[in-house]
Amino acid sequence: MRMVMTMQMETEAANRAIADGSLATVMDSMMERVNPEAVYYTTRDGMRTAYVFFELNEPAQMMDVAEPLFVGLKAKIDFAPAMTPDDVRQGMSRLSKR
Repeated sequence: MRMVMTMQMETEAANRAIADGSLATVMDSMMERVNPEAVYYTTRDGMRTAYVFFELNEPAQMMDVAEPLFVGLKAKIDFAPAMTPDDVRQGMSRLSKR
């Protein structure tokens, strides 16, 4: 299932990770685990934020993805299903057949 992970990095932890060079390592490791379709960086609620779109193969994979981010960056993580325009069209066509 295609998911979007919202990752908000705690500011002090992210500052330390930038200063000691571990931010790139943590992010590269996450990218290798999920092989994302797309990643966008911005700010939200005053924190560095990333939106990572990837294919979730099994629910347990959420732990593999989130734990290093919780530990290394004190990140707040949210997962949500994400749909493409084609997915929405398919869903709408099912609704219209009811």
